[in-house]
Amino acid sequence: MVDAAFPHLMRPGRIGSMELRNRIVMCPMGLLLGHEDGTVSDNEAAFYEARARGGAGLLLIGTACVGYPEGTNHPRMPGVSDDRFIPGMSHLADRVHRHGAKLAAQLNYMGTYSFLDVMAGRPRLVPYELAAPAPDRVLMMVTSEEMGMQAAPFVAPGANLAYKVADEDDIARVIDLYVAAADRCRRAGYDGVELHAGHGYLIDEFLSPRNSRTDRWGGSLDNRARFLLEVITGIRRRVGRGYPMWMRINAFERHYDIGERFDEQLRVIEMAVDAGIDAVHLTAYANTNVATAATDSYAPHVVGPLPDHAAMVRQRVAVPVITFGRLEPDEAEECLAEGKADFVAFGRKLIADPDLPRKLGQGRTDDVRPCIYSYRCIGNIALRVPTSCVVNAQAGREHDLALEPATSSRNVLVAGGGPAGMEAARLLARRGHRVTLREASERLGGQLVLAGMLDPVLDRWLGWLIHQIEQSDVVIELGARVEPDTILDFDDVVVATGPQWSPPSPPGADRATHVTALGPWIQSDDDSVGKDVVVVGETKAAASLADLCCQRGRQVTIVSSTGVVAEELGPPGRFELVASLLRNGVRILGPATVGHIGDDCVTVSARGADETVGADTVVLTTGAVPDPRLAQAISATGRSVRPIGDCRTVGLIEGATSSALEAALAIG
Repeated sequence: MVDAAFPHLMRPGRIGSMELRNRIVMCPMGLLLGHEDGTVSDNEAAFYEARARGGAGLLLIGTACVGYPEGTNHPRMPGVSDDRFIPGMSHLADRVHRHGAKLAAQLNYMGTYSFLDVMAGRPRLVPYELAAPAPDRVLMMVTSEEMGMQAAPFVAPGANLAYKVADEDDIARVIDLYVAAADRCRRAGYDGVELHAGHGYLIDEFLSPRNSRTDRWGGSLDNRARFLLEVITGIRRRVGRGYPMWMRINAFERHYDIGERFDEQLRVIEMAVDAGIDAVHLTAYANTNVATAATDSYAPHVVGPLPDHAAMVRQRVAVPVITFGRLEPDEAEECLAEGKADFVAFGRKLIADPDLPRKLGQGRTDDVRPCIYSYRCIGNIALRVPTSCVVNAQAGREHDLALEPATSSRNVLVAGGGPAGMEAARLLARRGHRVTLREASERLGGQLVLAGMLDPVLDRWLGWLIHQIEQSDVVIELGARVEPDTILDFDDVVVATGPQWSPPSPPGADRATHVTALGPWIQSDDDSVGKDVVVVGETKAAASLADLCCQRGRQVTIVSSTGVVAEELGPPGRFELVASLLRNGVRILGPATVGHIGDDCVTVSARGADETVGADTVVLTTGAVPDPRLAQAISATGRSVRPIGDCRTVGLIEGATSSALEAALAIG
């Protein structure tokens, strides 16, 4: 039965011979959840099973490496290059199929991104010699630790940074790798395969107009498309016409003088359909020398033109078209209703809430946990570590951190109604404990209230947390301060009272305002914040405040002690935010310290030089430190207590959710 709220999303669909229960696809994503030898791990299998259980129609395994370890970026990427991978693949397929979803692998040979080849001393196989990287300024806004993580393959002992331009033998061999991998997926029980023909990987490198080879594999569009078409033809010969196969391909490339154009990509799509693909999954790409490459293309920060391009593809070919791009469920429904696409893929949203499809089908849109676009999921992959999610601490560790019912129901007090306290209370109640949540103020939210004023997606997540608590069995007591002698009736105590504030106090600090006092101005602009604003700090809160000041016509300077703004965001989100600030005229000084705050200026020391910066208003956003006092006082009475969130370690939202899950798993 089709859900009345989302009749198009919930309607069954078909790709080739594969029947799907709805039109919701999980995007293929690099997750790095497998074992170090490319085999399926328990966490990887549990991750996909959770999204199958959650109701998605089709799950796509991102970057299944056809030549593993050759042509591969990271040892944890899924290997499909040898029969030794089949047992794990079959196990994964069985776990997905038991919940009614279908599973397909995205086949890939990574070309210039084959960093395992670099580490192994092998030259990377490419169609043509690629230009050396020339990163822009914003790409350098990473910590020294992050820089080391990204650079690890290139500084490994014996690393080989060279390329090998593919000759005829190389091309034939790699085509055979694709063919064998597709057949291996079929034998393992996968329901189909997707060819990755975008995002700068090997097939896309052949397609690029920068491929100026003078043989039959480059130059003209027909020649550049030849490699893709030979892969399709070879797979069809091996697996037959009935096995579903499609491709993901760029609609366009951004930030290139010579880049892929939609008119040429349309022609490639038509050729591929004629060669035997069953669907088109439309994406985009951008020059990775530009910091916002990801958010301008395949991980859009705003809803972009991909659905409109999908509509044009759909008019030209007689196979289904898959679109995506930060679409909310109602936007996805509208996209299908208007005939722009046949399927909509969700990536980040399904990491944040694996049950999104099931909740939509049940009309429970308010229960869908929102993605807050911290880009930790994508950002982790750039740092070569497994994916995670700021709002869903289980993501990627569904096996290791499985939330089972408690062995016995305990009476638990949670002190503090901020994000850590609410998440802990929610999870404890879900496990079957009797939970009381006490908050000293008259409303739930803690610091998240102010953060939500600055960032609408955080306000939305706050609303979700409150809704989950209010509809649960948690007893909520507002205006109720916890004292050590008032908790005798509880078996366990979780303290989530947040940090204390100890902001820096340079000379003239009394002339500054702390961000926690700016609530009235944030809600309604007035002249309490002057024309020239200096924001001291480097967290996302500092950046969001600077952005709001810009929107309200202020001139803004950020003074960052580290020089890295919004470090808690994954790199793509950080780059997007910083690039936006710079476009709007915000100055970022750092590493820098504030020397003196005067009536209309601030003395700043940056990189060994002093500078006087005009400032009608100085806002301090720093100074959060752990506040263990209540937890220590309770502990002194001999009671067991679990401090979580910023009262234990200042870890912001990610620290709040992860420590809340830790406490929920530890009790009972």
